[in-house]
Amino acid sequence: MLHSTSELTGNLCAAMFKLSPYNYERIEVVLKIIQAADENVATFSVSQAMGLLQHLKSYKRVSPPADVENTHLLENGLLPNPLSNSRLPFHLLLQSKHYWKIISPELSEETFPTLLLISKLMKVSLDKLYMSAANHVFEKKIKPLLLEKKKMGHSYAYNEQTFKVAKTMMMYIQCIQSPEWAAATAHKITQELPPGYEKTQSLRFCLVLGDAWLRDPNLEEAARARGETFLSKLKLQFQRSATENVLMTSQLSNPENLKLTGLPGRLVVALYEHNSVEQRYKETGVQNYPDIHAAVKEISTINNVDLKKIRNMLLEKWICKTGPAMTREMGIQDCVTNIDEDPDLMRVVYMLQSFSMEDAFHILSPILSAETWPFSTSGPRLTFCHRTRALLCLVRLVDAAMLEAQLQIPRTKLLNYLKCYIFVSQLEALNIPYTVQSFLNSPKEGLVKGLWKNHSHEPQAVRLVADLCLEYQVYDPQLWNSLLQKLLGFNLISHLQKVLEAIVSVPALWEIPSFCRTWRSIILAPFVSASVPLSPEQQATLYRTFVLLLKCPFLLNLDLIGIANRFAQFNLPAFALGTLLLIPCASKKEQQIQGFLSLCNPVTVLEQVEELMNTGELAGIPSQIRETVLTFISQNGQHQKLMKTKHFDHLKKLIFSRGQTEQVKDLVDYLTSQNCEDDADLLAHEYLKHRENQQGRSLKSEINGCMKEYLHLQNGVSG
Repeated sequence: MLHSTSELTGNLCAAMFKLSPYNYERIEVVLKIIQAADENVATFSVSQAMGLLQHLKSYKRVSPPADVENTHLLENGLLPNPLSNSRLPFHLLLQSKHYWKIISPELSEETFPTLLLISKLMKVSLDKLYMSAANHVFEKKIKPLLLEKKKMGHSYAYNEQTFKVAKTMMMYIQCIQSPEWAAATAHKITQELPPGYEKTQSLRFCLVLGDAWLRDPNLEEAARARGETFLSKLKLQFQRSATENVLMTSQLSNPENLKLTGLPGRLVVALYEHNSVEQRYKETGVQNYPDIHAAVKEISTINNVDLKKIRNMLLEKWICKTGPAMTREMGIQDCVTNIDEDPDLMRVVYMLQSFSMEDAFHILSPILSAETWPFSTSGPRLTFCHRTRALLCLVRLVDAAMLEAQLQIPRTKLLNYLKCYIFVSQLEALNIPYTVQSFLNSPKEGLVKGLWKNHSHEPQAVRLVADLCLEYQVYDPQLWNSLLQKLLGFNLISHLQKVLEAIVSVPALWEIPSFCRTWRSIILAPFVSASVPLSPEQQATLYRTFVLLLKCPFLLNLDLIGIANRFAQFNLPAFALGTLLLIPCASKKEQQIQGFLSLCNPVTVLEQVEELMNTGELAGIPSQIRETVLTFISQNGQHQKLMKTKHFDHLKKLIFSRGQTEQVKDLVDYLTSQNCEDDADLLAHEYLKHRENQQGRSLKSEINGCMKEYLHLQNGVSG
């Protein structure tokens, strides 16, 4: 029998811990009696226990019971309780020993507010709660989202859903009172993130936390040293991650560039030397090129790169041809006349396109008048070749009005001024000193003949003589006779092709002895040096050969069949057929064409017409070649060769335009025999529509009824 309230309270406390930890109702009854007894309880705080119970009564469990709960039941001789699936164990939370084993699995955005209240009541470490909550959000929410993004191939793009979840996680981390713990938690999570936008943003967040850590006025020396080391490494990690992400989102993430993420200066140089810069100038049509300007700007901002210093270094490298790869002096071969001939000048223009016209002019214009490289104290001495290269870039970057205003040269004379620069630079490369003004004032015929007399043994000088003669209309037959022989002797094939195209309009030169011989040689020479498979340069040369063939004034003196065979040997059947079409004798031409087409693949010919003959300078030759091939296919019943190709429509149009009903019938019969009734019906519909349009009538039948009407037409029933 109990003799005091303190003894009653002690017994009730012992009894309460023997109750099921999930039976909140009985626990509450016991706690209320203990509270009413108003005796001192040494083992726990009654008010704290009552508060905990009230929170637990309003809370529904989300995780299954932990092992520690089953152990508690066994040790106290308690039976399993179904309520354990929906309630948390009161005793284990009150005693705090196993607090985190119970609470951690419960953490979620929905349960966090209640668990925070419980943790505050129980006076456990709130920093640990926030750390656990942040880790939970990462493992359960962010990781699956990132995995899904990776599967979809969007690892490096911003995602709204991921951002929202990450914002919640960051909020938890920001609530951690210990700056060191906050930074460590964020960094641990960041280390598990795959490369991409989220990792970069997470590292940026870590930097903010690291700064906050070092700003703590009460930081001990050892902790400050740890913080400084942490922040130093973190900055490098952030820069590399952010740089990598820029490369990925800019479609510039080739292995070579990714290796340079820790060397931002070299990376910027590599980006400006990216092959897409050159492709922009060489390829026609709309292409999806990477925005190197934007990538460079972002990377330089991330890594604090001095872009001006890099720009000046690249300008020197590209305009003056300096750098470790350039082991020789610049010569006449470097004195280009067109930016499209020099990838380095293409890069200069591309790099400076990110500036305004005024800025681009002020960057390049000092090169035109300076004696030495104006952007460094140790740069090279400037030559007219350097100045010409800079001027070529200026002409591409700046409009005529600005050039006229800044250079004091009338816009009508700008082109002539540029040509003078080019010629003076080429003369300078031959050690013949001229200024632009002295060149303008010199008699050109005398200059040409003097140059020829002293330098005709040099290939580049011979090229220069040819260019000067064409530009200033020096057409001395004796000089040109020797000049053509020299150009051919030095094997300057591509230059000689341009020269012959130009002088074909000068009948006075047709009579010189070497003219006809040079034409024949220049048409045949490329076949001697070419080899299968053709390089892009060899293919371009053979294309120019075909163009020359069309312009040749001595076509009747050429072995056109032999030339066609040579084109065929180098897998250029379209050019071969085009050559056969030039044969003047109609019967011989027809015989050769029939024999050629019976041996080659007509689809290849048609493909080459579209791919290699679309420059617009071949007049009607491409359409003649296409029509010849389609006629051959139609006449020989080889329709199957064009089935399922884009050329089938061309075949139909040709047959329709010629009103060849028999050939339409053959084509319809062929489609029907191949179980292509729908295609046959459509063809019949198109033919009848074409025929009715020619007769000024409208087609009444639907597509499905066209075959019947077409058959009536064939049988002479319908007219």
